[in-house]
Amino acid sequence: MKNLRIIFYTFLVGLLCFAFYFRANADKIYVRIGDFYSSKNNFEKAQVFYEKSISLGNKDTKFRERYVNSLINAPLTLDIQEKLVKMAEGEKVDSAQASAEYFLYNLRREIHDKYPENYIGQAPFNGKIIHWGTLPITYTFKHAASVPSEIISAIDSAFDEWERASSCRVKFVRVRTGQANIIVDFIAGYKDTPQEGEKYVVAYTTPVINQNQLKNMVIKFNVYDAANNLFTPNQMYNTALHEIFHALGYMGHSYTEGNIMYMSKDKNSILNDTKRVLTNADKTTLELLYKIRPDITNADNLKYDYVSYLVLGDDEDINYSKVREAKNYIRKAPNLPNGYVDLAEILAAEKKYPEAIKYLEKAERLSKNNDMLSVVYYNLAICYFYISNYEMSDEYVERAISIKDNEDLHEIRAEIYMKQENFELAQKEYKYLVSLSEGNPNYVCALANLYIKKHEYLKARKILKEFLKKHPKEKQNPIFKQYGILLF
Repeated sequence: MKNLRIIFYTFLVGLLCFAFYFRANADKIYVRIGDFYSSKNNFEKAQVFYEKSISLGNKDTKFRERYVNSLINAPLTLDIQEKLVKMAEGEKVDSAQASAEYFLYNLRREIHDKYPENYIGQAPFNGKIIHWGTLPITYTFKHAASVPSEIISAIDSAFDEWERASSCRVKFVRVRTGQANIIVDFIAGYKDTPQEGEKYVVAYTTPVINQNQLKNMVIKFNVYDAANNLFTPNQMYNTALHEIFHALGYMGHSYTEGNIMYMSKDKNSILNDTKRVLTNADKTTLELLYKIRPDITNADNLKYDYVSYLVLGDDEDINYSKVREAKNYIRKAPNLPNGYVDLAEILAAEKKYPEAIKYLEKAERLSKNNDMLSVVYYNLAICYFYISNYEMSDEYVERAISIKDNEDLHEIRAEIYMKQENFELAQKEYKYLVSLSEGNPNYVCALANLYIKKHEYLKARKILKEFLKKHPKEKQNPIFKQYGILLF
């Protein structure tokens, strides 16, 4: 019996020693296990242990090189691409980071060699890739009762042409009622005759986005030209080809004349009655766009080949391309607000808010429709918020809401009230947001944080518990870890 106790205590002491040793050397032990799996060419398993070592703070360059090597030799899934991008853009500058950058650079070259004719660089919307994630993509017509049937047919044909051009990568279905992905809305007549030197706007496309969810794309068509003559079917077909590509998620323009997304400075070009043909560059750009995993979409049911970094580069590359495009837009259409808005959004992304405000104010003076004004007001509200001018920010929120109410505007307003410590109004806004989107954990947490700030802990606990009871899967969401004992 005595011997058994000695054996037990010896085992227990050994176990404790091992536990202390493992705790002190876990990062190195995980590396050795990762090295073992790498030697067997099981790179996926090796990464699991390498990443455990990284999570413990291992920043050894030689180890990081082996980790990058395991990523490079593994199947190039989207997850692996993201990990390589994270290494390439990380703060630690060493040979491991250089290896990741070099590998990604060569991948970008391979992709653009595979798709030599494209203008994908101008695709992003506010630096993000946006497109539909489910098929078929539905579209419908609005205010079309007085529109001639041949114009409707011409626009239908334009949808068909994009479907053929994509080799059925995208598919369209026209619907009569219900929520459609793309809404084609007709303006009965052109009321504001352009002045000399102004560019005539036949149509424009506006994305409707809420919390990084793509709700709709709205295409608005003028059916009459500047002299109040009805456009011909071919003219509407040509315009529809351009706008449908915007509605598919391509938010920029091409610099090459002949491409359907080329922005002409010649206002007579829209009166050309010759039916346009999509170029190889148009088709290739669409194909490439829908191979990139989107940042903003309606769902993520499609399969993608690339993360955006592999096609577009880093934020600096994207901003350079968008600045160039915005300036080109302003040069060709100085009396339209679009280019000024695009340039302002880029400046805001770079936290140059006073400069962004200057361009947005210019866009406000040039805006002739509520859709554009709502975009301008929203961006002005954001810019003023970030320079702590909450009164002006709230004023522009109010102007935007007066045109078209949406979630994003109420979220900005709630944050304004929080900054002003007007907890009563902030609470009202967050309660409204929770009722509007009851499955959104961010709104619930924001309201809970407000209650905590007011020392109303029971209210915070109640709203958190009720939310998690309705949405039990959200218990794994890291956002709830901060509440600790409140959730028990």
